[in-house]
Amino acid sequence: MTEQIDNLKATVAELEAELQSIATLDAESRAVLEQAVLDILAALHKATPGERPAQSAIERLHAAAQEFEETHPTVTGILSRLIDGLGQMGI
Repeated sequence: MTEQIDNLKATVAELEAELQSIATLDAESRAVLEQAVLDILAALHKATPGERPAQSAIERLHAAAQEFEETHPTVTGILSRLIDGLGQMGI
């Protein structure tokens, strides 16, 4: 489980770096993604098997992935990995 958490934290860091490099991201979209990142990090920090973060965090990740699918494929790929990783952990 620790390795999975470390992998997800690394993916979150990758997402944060990618968000910093995107100058064309509007403030509202950036805020949604940043809040989702904070929610995921909080869930990972206190993760126990089967514990789930607030559903709104997962919903925000799904919505963001759909929104950025065409305009920011790298962000979409990172979000997909986060969603998959959280699902595999039962979070």
